[in-house]
Order: sequence, then C-alpha cells, then structure tokens
Amino acid sequence: MSKELATRFCERPWMFLEIQEKALYNCCPRWVNHNKIGDITPDLNFLKKWNSKRSKAFRRSILDRSFSMCNKEECPMIQNKTLPTREDVLDGNHGEYLKKIVEYDLDVADHPTFINLSYDKSCNLRCPSCREESIFYNEKNHPDKYNQALQINKKLLQMIHSKPHDVCLNITGSGDPFGSPSFFELMKQINPAKNPHIGVILQTNGVLWDEKRWSKLKNIHKLNISAIISLDAGIKEHYDKVRVGGDWDRLQKNLHFISTLNLTNVRLDMCVQKNNYNSIPEFIQIAQAHGFNSYTSRMYNWGTFTNEQYDSHNIFDTKHPEHKQFLKMINQNYFYEKHDWGNLTDFISNNTQETFLKWKSFITD
Repeated sequence: MSKELATRFCERPWMFLEIQEKALYNCCPRWVNHNKIGDITPDLNFLKKWNSKRSKAFRRSILDRSFSMCNKEECPMIQNKTLPTREDVLDGNHGEYLKKIVEYDLDVADHPTFINLSYDKSCNLRCPSCREESIFYNEKNHPDKYNQALQINKKLLQMIHSKPHDVCLNITGSGDPFGSPSFFELMKQINPAKNPHIGVILQTNGVLWDEKRWSKLKNIHKLNISAIISLDAGIKEHYDKVRVGGDWDRLQKNLHFISTLNLTNVRLDMCVQKNNYNSIPEFIQIAQAHGFNSYTSRMYNWGTFTNEQYDSHNIFDTKHPEHKQFLKMINQNYFYEKHDWGNLTDFISNNTQETFLKWKSFITD
C-alpha cells in the first residue's frame, strides 16, 4: 500500500453511480477493475443496490486506506495525486457529509448525487473510434434492449423523484441523448415539481439538438443544465472522417442555437487523432466564437481498431511519422483561457505553457 495513498480519501463510492446495460458501478468501471456493486435485474431496486454488500465493501476499501479495489494506474485522481487528504476532509473543508463518513467510518450512503447513464448505446452517428456499426434501440430493432432501458428509466425516475435532493444526471456516456428514444423519453418524464434539485449534463454530438426537438423538453428548461458537445474536428473535411453519419453544417447551426440558451456551462470536446489534429486551431476558434469552453483529449483504442489501425491514428507515439507535426500544431500560442488541453498537457512545452500563463495573468489583472 502506498504511504501517500493511505493519507487520501475518495468520495466517489458515496456519490457516484454508473448504470450500464448489465451492471451498476460506484465509479468509472475501468478505474475500479470492473468491480460492480450490483447487476441489472427485472426486480432492480437502485437504493438497495446502492448500499449492497458489494458497495459497502468498496467503500470500506477506501476507509481502510488500502484502495484495494481501485485500478491505481487507470484512475486519474490517484495518478495525478488530486484526491483530497483525509486530514482535509476531517477538517470539514469538503463538507460535513464527507467529514462524518471519515470520522465514523460510514460504509452506507444517502442517494447518489451524480448518476452516469450508460445503459443505452443508441446514437445517430457511427464514429469509427466508438463503434463498428450503427446502434439504435427501439421496439423494432432491439425490442429487448429497448424495453429494458424503459424499465431502468422507470426505476431511475422513482429514485430521483422520491424526495427533494441534489442529483445530477449525465445523459449519456454511451450514445446520444437526442439520438436515443429511451433517453429522450426519460428527459420528457423528469418532473421538477417532485424534485427541483435535479441537474442534467447533456453529453451529445449536437446534430439533433435543434429548436424543434428542444421545445419538446420544456419540462427541464429551468433546471441546471450543462452540455458537453463532441465536435472532434475544426473543419468539415476532418469532421466527415471521424464523425460518420454527422452533418457539419447542421451542427454549426445548432451550436448557434445552443449559445442562445440559458445553460450553466457548455464545453466542446475534441478526441484527437491523426485524422483531425491539424484542425485543432479551428476547433478552438469555434468554441471561442460562441464563448464555450473547449477540451481536447487523446484517442485510445476502445476495441474498434486492430492494433495496426490504431497505430496509424496514434500520433502521440514518438515513432509515428506525424508526431513532430502534431507537437508543432499544439504548441502554437492559442491564447484562449477557456481551453483545457486535458491529457494532451504533457505534450505542451514548458515555454508554451509559460507564455500562456503570462498572457492569462496579464488579461486577468
């Protein structure tokens, strides 16, 4: 056990719930070696699973300071040493709720406050890095999976409507909230009168998020809503390669519409690879034009590429023939304070970072 890690605390098992098609997790599955806290069954009761024996065991692995169920190489908070210290939590700097958990070694939790919905893979796009074919659950194409998603919706709504409490729904980590019939139906059934403290993060490709479709969700318009919109390119030529089935012109029109909405936060995302890295400047310019945040991250092989195919896209490898061009591209001075390089930060030179920090300091003084 790392001495450093033994001084830390992680709140996620008391706060975070991920719902997948077959199982429930209280953290990102990869970060916890796919240690599930329960299975998706016809008699699913979220609150029972939330405090199941498996879930309590996971929390105890944090309380005993072993972090034995965590993947210490995959978890970014462990790797970046950004988990809060137990001492800081006990001092009340992260709220009374977490203070009591650490102080009294509590392995039970109240309702989850962040729920990642990943139980429907339906999407209007078929991006090569994500899937090999179109996935769309409805009564005709995949009736079993569609009806299961509707049943999970019903159980989920029961939980979030059970009492007024803070909860944020991330819709969706698996497909698109506007491209999925079941997730769109879920959004239409959210009732702020039963719980006015519901928040929503719309994780979407943005192609179907137009004024007409948005008008069908008037019930959630006054909720705390944020958006993460995956552009994955800065120009149409690159977009058409990485976002198969998308519509660049329609998306640009939708971005203008979205910018007129009273949303808490909007972030444009770009998953960087060989086919799009040369339009990073244009991507940041699009975000800047709308006043959105922007975020870049590196592409991984999620099982859709052969090793050879992935190697051809992997410009982060120093052996890749375009690696030096990639470094040149991201080490330009973009001067946009709302851009986050994510896990590309290691490829930014010290000189570039220092120049940006000096500029940022100057404009904020």
